[in-house]
Amino acid sequence: MSRILFVFCLLLSFSLSAKETRILSLDGGGVRGVVSLSLLSHLKEGTGIDYQSDFDVYAGTSTGSIIAVALACGMDVNEILKAYKTLSAEVFSGGNHFSIFKPEYDQGKLKHNIEKILRSCGLNDDVLLRDLPKKVVITTVNLDDKAVNRWRMDFLENITPNGGNIKVIDAILESTAAPTYFPAEHDHVDGGMGMNDPTLAALMYAYEPTDDLRDFVILSVGTGYDPRFVKDGKDWGAYDWITHGSAHSGSPALVNLLMDVEAQIPEQVASKLLGDRYRKLNFALPEAIALDDYKSIDHLLKYTREFIGNDLAGWHDTIIWTNEHLSKR
Repeated sequence: MSRILFVFCLLLSFSLSAKETRILSLDGGGVRGVVSLSLLSHLKEGTGIDYQSDFDVYAGTSTGSIIAVALACGMDVNEILKAYKTLSAEVFSGGNHFSIFKPEYDQGKLKHNIEKILRSCGLNDDVLLRDLPKKVVITTVNLDDKAVNRWRMDFLENITPNGGNIKVIDAILESTAAPTYFPAEHDHVDGGMGMNDPTLAALMYAYEPTDDLRDFVILSVGTGYDPRFVKDGKDWGAYDWITHGSAHSGSPALVNLLMDVEAQIPEQVASKLLGDRYRKLNFALPEAIALDDYKSIDHLLKYTREFIGNDLAGWHDTIIWTNEHLSKR
């Protein structure tokens, strides 16, 4: 009897551990995706984490969707970083900066460079999202949802039974089609227009009604955020909200306000739901860097190193957290 009880307890422990779901969430941010990659690289150096085997679900918005797919397919984080430098320079150089009537950059260059990254992962141009070796959630915004006659968030994923019937390259292009920078892809634009941090999208699809939230662990990685807080805006009118901030960050203060506040919601909700099983890696950049400013990549990498070096205690806590919650299985 005691032997049977021992075997039962052993099987129960295996079933409980097998239920744990680990999610890696990657924010949007254009060329600032190198911040995410640099943070992940430093974290791997300090912990030995394996980004393919140590996670179950990968979520990405815009630039984060490229990183999510590449990591899910086993591409080394430093190889992705190297490819990103090439992609950024080729895609964001020579844009049509003076046209207000059409997108600024050539989507063909973006597609070509993303396809090169996918081939480096062993994926051909026609591979579907459902054929990926790991679960992936990609965010995008639907501009032509006739069913509800309104713009709507869409989630491209391979988790549900009918999900994943879209080419990987098309899913990424739909998520990275930032308005004014690139044309819409199949009537979809950049997922960052509605959910720049895809944490809750990943949790929504990974969670089942029979699951226990205590079995979920989420590492969310940002791209650095702009220092664009405005202290004197309480008495502004329409003119100030529309014009203030444009020279500093490239977009009006009203847009910055909406996007900054929206970006904090996933952090607040995930932290409330998961407690210490949720971790956000991000930091304030010392200057505003536009999503197409490929010439600032070296600065972004420098700022990431400085963020870690200036808060060694905090980084040490992140390493401890990673070893505790994301240790190798």
